Amino acid sequence: MNKIALFFLLGLSTCLGVKSHPPANQDWKILHTWQATQEGYLSFAAESQTLVQQCRLHPSSYLEFPPTIHSASQVKIGDVIIAASSAPNFQHTKGFYGSIVIPCFQIAHLDAPLSWQVTSYTHYFAWFKYFPRLVEDYPLVNFFNETLNSIAAGALLLLCFLYLIIFSGKIPRQELITLLCANFFTAIYFIGNTAEAMGLSISMLTAHKIADSGLWIGFLFFIHLLYLEKLIVPWMNLAYKISVFFSLLIITFAKNGDVVQLGTAIPFIFTLIFPFYAVAELLKKGLKTRKNLFQFIALSFSSITYSNDVLVVTGVLPSFPILSIGIVSSYVFILLSINERITRTYIERDELKLLTAKLQQANENLQKAQDELIKSEKMAALGRAVARIAHELNTPIYVSRSSAQNIQTQTEKFLNYLSRARQDDIESRLKQYQQDLKVSLNALLQSVSQAADLLKNFKEISVDQINVQKKEFKLIDYIKSSLDTLGILLKRKNITVQVTGDNVSLHHDPGLFYQIIQNLVANTERYAYDAGGIIDIEVNDLPEAIRISFRDYGKGIAQSDLPKIFDAFFTTGGGSGGVGLGLNIVYRIVTRQLEGSIHCESSEGKGTTFLITIPKKQ
Repeated sequence: MNKIALFFLLGLSTCLGVKSHPPANQDWKILHTWQATQEGYLSFAAESQTLVQQCRLHPSSYLEFPPTIHSASQVKIGDVIIAASSAPNFQHTKGFYGSIVIPCFQIAHLDAPLSWQVTSYTHYFAWFKYFPRLVEDYPLVNFFNETLNSIAAGALLLLCFLYLIIFSGKIPRQELITLLCANFFTAIYFIGNTAEAMGLSISMLTAHKIADSGLWIGFLFFIHLLYLEKLIVPWMNLAYKISVFFSLLIITFAKNGDVVQLGTAIPFIFTLIFPFYAVAELLKKGLKTRKNLFQFIALSFSSITYSNDVLVVTGVLPSFPILSIGIVSSYVFILLSINERITRTYIERDELKLLTAKLQQANENLQKAQDELIKSEKMAALGRAVARIAHELNTPIYVSRSSAQNIQTQTEKFLNYLSRARQDDIESRLKQYQQDLKVSLNALLQSVSQAADLLKNFKEISVDQINVQKKEFKLIDYIKSSLDTLGILLKRKNITVQVTGDNVSLHHDPGLFYQIIQNLVANTERYAYDAGGIIDIEVNDLPEAIRISFRDYGKGIAQSDLPKIFDAFFTTGGGSGGVGLGLNIVYRIVTRQLEGSIHCESSEGKGTTFLITIPKKQ
């Protein structure tokens, strides 16, 4: 396993162009490059004659030594050790990324060469980017390498406490446990790589295993959290779990740092790609909500800082590890996003309660209105019946009144004529008067008789309950006689009716057909023509039914109105129209009493046709 680790890791370093050390300069003399020690580690040594002299000239300056990952450094002047990081045998570790910083005033009085020896715990991390150098200001390298990691560990544990207080009982238990574990195990990572600052006296190998195991377990729960938020697909979540499983397996049984680092390398690429995928998903959803915005910031922090640390650890980027900043910031914004979601849930719940209360009030109002409607239904039914009776009686009453007026007019004319007429003209004029009087009286009697029949039918109010009195009659003959009673109505607008077809015999109540013809004629007279017009009525004797076609060539009906013309009280006449019952009565008689069907075809400006089909077997 060690050979596999070395082959893979050193091959990776070679591909990335990482050099084991920079070339020697005028301040430093290389005593020996990286060479194996008896314990199996690698050691590098260099010496400087000039840096102590420079410190004498610049006592306020500092000697900054390069960060060496998983390494132990010792600085000597002569045989005296003046500074050291971890112990060279790695039985006790200070941290992973620390660097030695020496104030110049501490060594300015010494007169001996300055030697520096660094021992690397792994072959992979046996490199550094620059030789120790003189700087004017105190370098911040240890602030990023050690201090921030210690702060991050404490901050993540504090966030665990806050999550328990804020989110217990408010979010799903699985989500809360995932969040707690992600923070806790990531805190373990930062504790492991700053072991001495955390009061731990453990070996480098133990600290390495604890830290890297904590890192990947923490990221495992972080990726699972993204899955719960539906920001990554299921196979990504599964793939990450598998990679972490193999990583932990290798880390747990590793005998040296290179094998631990091999295990650590397995989830690297997934940890880099999956959060960026989640960022892309968030951008697709849009950042209009505060929750999505907080999640976007959280993922951006973690992705950018993780990418930076990968480049630092691989030796590609000469920078500081800043994952501590990114991770803590990320979980703070995750806290804010979850809190925003909870707040939105409470707002929606309150809105739902308010809406429910309004609905309950509306329901109570509707119940009251329903009670009122039930109470007024009898009056409304009576009102509709009266309206229908008035509508039906309107035509015979109009004809009766017109006939009576015509009799009165003819009588007055005849009396006036008698007062001044010659005796030989009186006889011929009397015959004419008798004929006119007979026509008017017949129309009057038929209209009054029809009104009586209507009143008789309306005893039952509903057209469904009319007492049908069947008898034999010829349909065309009856239609023509019905039209005679409507003659005055037709003359009002000079409308001519043509009746053609088969004069079939029917055994039914002729009064029903009178109501059909009367209402269709009245509807045509009222809406189809302004002055002058033709109505064609055609009767066809079909094998199984009788078809009546009632056609005019007038104004027609708008297509938007056609579906509603048979509805009760529907009218297009506004204030000049009827009450909107005529066609409804026709429809109800045809479909219920006669068990037939009625269909209307119309185009504006081209007229209207009503097709009535009545089955013969009833």
